[in-house]
Amino acid sequence: MDLKRIRVLHVITSLGIGGAERLVVSAAGGLSAARFDHAICCLAERGPLAGEAEAAGVPVFCVGEFPGLRHPIAFARLVRTIRAFRPTIVHTHLQSANLYGRLAARLARVPVVVATEHNVYARKARRYIYVERLLARTTDALIAVSGQVQQSLSSQLGIAPSAIRVVRNGVAASAPSGQRVTELRARLGDRADGIRLGCVASLTPKKGHEALLRAVVRLRERDVVCSLLVAGDGPERPRVEALVEGLGLARHVHFLGVVPHAADVLAMIDVFVLPSLVEGLPLALLEAMYAGKAVVATSVGGVPEVVRSGENGLLVAPGSDTELADAIARLARSAELRNRLGAAARETIEGGFTEAAYLESLSALYVELAEAHARRAPL
Repeated sequence: MDLKRIRVLHVITSLGIGGAERLVVSAAGGLSAARFDHAICCLAERGPLAGEAEAAGVPVFCVGEFPGLRHPIAFARLVRTIRAFRPTIVHTHLQSANLYGRLAARLARVPVVVATEHNVYARKARRYIYVERLLARTTDALIAVSGQVQQSLSSQLGIAPSAIRVVRNGVAASAPSGQRVTELRARLGDRADGIRLGCVASLTPKKGHEALLRAVVRLRERDVVCSLLVAGDGPERPRVEALVEGLGLARHVHFLGVVPHAADVLAMIDVFVLPSLVEGLPLALLEAMYAGKAVVATSVGGVPEVVRSGENGLLVAPGSDTELADAIARLARSAELRNRLGAAARETIEGGFTEAAYLESLSALYVELAEAHARRAPL
């Protein structure tokens, strides 16, 4: 069936630095311009990735205020934005946008509505679950970024896992910038010693930084000389920085803040560590593996779907500083093991977790849904 161009509007809270946000920019800018017209609508604010999207020719709209019961004008503005773009498909991302974006899309009479669940939400409020169960009945496709997210969402919504599509996250190979790496090295001076660990993650409770810091203490007690680069920012930063001081790690842990290009941090480290307590399928982990880094990660969410412990990385229990320290120590003491796991990690990403594979899956889904709508539409 020969269709017109498919217009897709992505709805997300903002285009801040994060995995879901990067995927939205990747999809909007990377899918065939001959087949798709994309735009992005941010709810609360534009965020730093908005400029990157616009540089790729993707319009970015912003409601400018969080829609909800207390802000009906903002919700009405969201509905007007959707109607003005006249999308074939509205694709929502993350919890708040999945809620308000789908409601607005249905009020705007959008033909096809798609929602992606990017995370495992163990403590999602009951009122959200109730509304999401109602919305699921009128959503044309529910997407999960990993099998574990699919299982979690299936349980919350009371629907069969087969009713939820799995479209796994994917990343593109990215080369570091020599100038940016030089600038980062200059910021560190001579303070980063021994084997260099790196963690790229938002500073939020679910990312588990505390266990990693306590693991660094254990490593230094075992005479494993190491330093840790922490890239990212968030509400937990003051507490994490205070913990670093309290543990006596000020000379060994270095906060880089938000680093827009993860490749620049990866170029400076020997081992990538992700100590998350909750995950969907983290892009930072995929990027580290694609860069050929040995990785240590917690066995949560979709992480075990990409990391096979002992084959292409090491898995540990979430929240265990002892297991983290043991795994990092193994890698610190063996360059051969780091190299072997890093090479296998890269092969894993090339085998099914690339940006190209992600875009191919998403494109096929969009075309399938648009064609199904065209068949249903009256002549």
